[in-house]
Amino acid sequence: MNIEENAVALLLRSPRLDVGTIMDVLDLGDREFREMMLRNPRIHELLDARREGTLPSIPVEPKQCLACSEWFMPYASERYCSDPCKAAGKIQNA
Repeated sequence: MNIEENAVALLLRSPRLDVGTIMDVLDLGDREFREMMLRNPRIHELLDARREGTLPSIPVEPKQCLACSEWFMPYASERYCSDPCKAAGKIQNA
């Protein structure tokens, strides 16, 4: 599995991202994506799960921002609620 296939498999796990967005982000064409799906059984399984609606949703817990102490719903493992808070956090940790 190459890096692009690994990235596609990871992004397909998120029910919030549609396939078109994933293809755009990774700059993949239709032909490349189809070939990748045929080559990689994990990608094929994830696409089937999306079609069937059986893709498990990942629960998200509210988190407190390390810079401003506001509560927010993180995306991935974000520790800050916004870009300004992230910049402030970098300054505090320097």
